[in-house]
Amino acid sequence: EAAAEAARLVEVEGRTLIHPFDDPLVIAGQGTIGMEILKQCTGKPLHAIFVCCGGGGMLAGVAAYVKRVRPGVLVIGVEAEDAAGMTASLRAGQLQELEHVGLFADGAAVKRVGEETFRICNHLVDEMLTVSTDEICAAIKDGFMDTRSILEPAGALAIAGVKQWAAAANTRDQTYVAITSGANMNFDSLRFVSERADASETLLSVVIPERPGAFRQLIGRLEPRNVTEFSYRHAGPGADAAHIYISFQAAGAEDNASVIAALRADGCETLDLTANELAKDHARHLAGGRVTIEHERLYRF
Repeated sequence: EAAAEAARLVEVEGRTLIHPFDDPLVIAGQGTIGMEILKQCTGKPLHAIFVCCGGGGMLAGVAAYVKRVRPGVLVIGVEAEDAAGMTASLRAGQLQELEHVGLFADGAAVKRVGEETFRICNHLVDEMLTVSTDEICAAIKDGFMDTRSILEPAGALAIAGVKQWAAAANTRDQTYVAITSGANMNFDSLRFVSERADASETLLSVVIPERPGAFRQLIGRLEPRNVTEFSYRHAGPGADAAHIYISFQAAGAEDNASVIAALRADGCETLDLTANELAKDHARHLAGGRVTIEHERLYRF
C-alpha cells in the first residue's frame, strides 16, 4: 500500500522516488557493511555472513561486495517465515508476490522484493533461511544478554539464522558474522517477546476430568519440570471436563513426547500447540470461555 501511494505521488505530483532497497546506489551503500566486515576480518577466518532480508537491499549489497573480494565466504539471507518473499522468489526462479505478510518483524515485511535485488541475490546469495516468531524472540533475548541492547524483530533475524544454521549443521570452530540491523523496538512488544523467547517451552492443550484429584494427577505427569503457564477456568455446574492450557519446560523433543504420551495414556485429550501461532497469540488467553459462576472472584498476583 505504501509503495502504491508513493507511485501515485510520483505520477500526480511529479515527486522523485528514492527507493528504500531496489536502487543500485542504495544497494551499493548497504554493501559497505560487507566492506567493513571484511576489513575487520582481514587475515582472520570467516566462514559465513548472515544478513536479514526484507526487500533485499542489504543482502544484495553485502553479497555483491563479499563475493568479489572473498568469494569463499558464504552469504546467507534470513527472513521471517511469514514474510519470506526472497526465499519464494529464488525457489521459483522469478519474482513472486506474497498474498500477505506477518507484521511481527515489520522492518522486513515486504510482499514483493525488488527486481534488482532479486537479480543480484539470484546470482550471488548461497542460501536463504526462514525463522519463526519464537526463534526471533529468542534471538532478541540473546542479543540483550550479550550486549544489553534491545534489537527490533527484523534486526534480530540474522542472529536467529546463525543459531538455526549452527544447530542444523552441528558445526564447531567456525566464524560467523550476524548483521544486527535495527533497534526500533516498540516498547509494548517487549512483554510478547519475553513470553515467546524461551525455546524450551512447550504449550499443550489438555482436557482432564472435572473431579477432585485430576489436577494433582496432571501435575504429577509434569514434575519435576518447570510449569511456566497454567490457564484454566471452571466450566460451570454440571461440567464433566476441564479444558486447560499449560506450558512447561522440556529437556528436548524426546522429553516433550514422553510427557504427551503419558498424558494420553491417562486418557487425557492432549494437543501440542507449540508451533500453533493462533493458539499462542490468542487462544491461550481465552481459556474457559464465558461462564457464569456464583460468587466468582478474580485475583491477580
